[in-house]
Amino acid sequence: MRKYFHQKNWILGVIGAASALLYYVLLYETPRTQFLQLWGLFLGLFAGYFWWIFQVKKMGNSLLAGVLIAGITFRLLALFALPELSDDYFRFIWDGRLLAHGVNPFAQKPLAISPASYLELGLSPELFNHLNSPNYFTIYPPVCQGVFWVAAQLSPQSIYGAVVVMKSFFFMAELGSMFLIYQLLKLLNLPSYNLAFYALNPLVIVEFVGNLHFEAFMVFFLLLSLLWLLKGKWAWATVPFALAVCSKLVPLIFLPLLIRRLGWGKSIAFGGMVGGICVLAFLPILDLATIVHLADSTSLYFQSFEFNASIYYALREIGIALTGYNQIAVIGKGLAIATVISILVFVFSEKRPKLETLAGGMLWALMIYFALATTVHPWYICSMVAICGFTNYRFPLIWSLLLPLTYATYLTSAYTELLWLVVLEYSILGAFIWYELQKLKTSFPSRPLF
Repeated sequence: MRKYFHQKNWILGVIGAASALLYYVLLYETPRTQFLQLWGLFLGLFAGYFWWIFQVKKMGNSLLAGVLIAGITFRLLALFALPELSDDYFRFIWDGRLLAHGVNPFAQKPLAISPASYLELGLSPELFNHLNSPNYFTIYPPVCQGVFWVAAQLSPQSIYGAVVVMKSFFFMAELGSMFLIYQLLKLLNLPSYNLAFYALNPLVIVEFVGNLHFEAFMVFFLLLSLLWLLKGKWAWATVPFALAVCSKLVPLIFLPLLIRRLGWGKSIAFGGMVGGICVLAFLPILDLATIVHLADSTSLYFQSFEFNASIYYALREIGIALTGYNQIAVIGKGLAIATVISILVFVFSEKRPKLETLAGGMLWALMIYFALATTVHPWYICSMVAICGFTNYRFPLIWSLLLPLTYATYLTSAYTELLWLVVLEYSILGAFIWYELQKLKTSFPSRPLF
């Protein structure tokens, strides 16, 4: 038996070293236009990832230290790389420099700022030319803006320096998330090795510390809120929940899940406290223009942007066939309403809802949200990877493997999606979800699926 463990540890060590090399090439040497290289590297990383998971499930918590060391090492590798798969960080630096000079980044679009004032605001034509949305108001809420401001203060002139400062915050958030997942697994009497699902997931590592997507902060604060809810500290849980909302607005869809778990009174109080904390977080930059511009950007997101959608793409084709042009403005608004209604229907049809199953409710609320969304970027799904270890479902892990296919969009400067890849992605995902539902229904006929 000892020889068996030594042999497996040796193999896992080789896989870990090979993965580190693949991460280096992916993070430092692979622009998103090099799709075949990118996809090949992701395939290699996911092969190692699923091997690790298979071995961890067989060998149990004896490999937990190795999981943590590997997860931390891979994130450290990402710490000093400029994001190759996203150019959003230029807007982060733009907003941060405006804040550092006392200017509200929500007040005006980058295009409206005169180049003559760039120098006094710490901006530059180079920075402006790299913005991917100069004609849109910023959409990043207070937690994001706070990180931008710190980066601008500590590195006011260097783009690379500001990126490393921001990545340091992401790295700390990821360490916190891994610690919280471990604590939650213990509290729920679930295998601690489920931590490997998140700690070693290549999409999570590349998109969070690698590409600076603020779902990393949303995940950290949601996990902390979930931990305090499970410990009966619902009032304390409002603070991290509000900070999750102030990182990304998505967690608002989870509030209805509390109604049948906390009761109407506590749920209303929870929502009210969350709202109050969000207002306090916005106060430094809160005025009528901020509210109007943030609402405008949110509305624009639902009615103008489209990427890697599922149901929406089917409805889009029907709309084009009937009217001759893209009906996204109408369909996007309709799907947003359908999302709210569908989540409410799910909430009031849950079987035996309790706080211990809240993570499962969150998982399916996210699934509803993404199924009806007009835009599903790869990093959106990382939040599902974070919580699936508290449930019986593993389909987010399969989805995380499929999502790098969406980077095929950047093969050309026209950013044209290959719809057959989108169909392939959702066909495999749908088949796996169906398989899991049937398997759980057969294995645990008395256990509620939702």
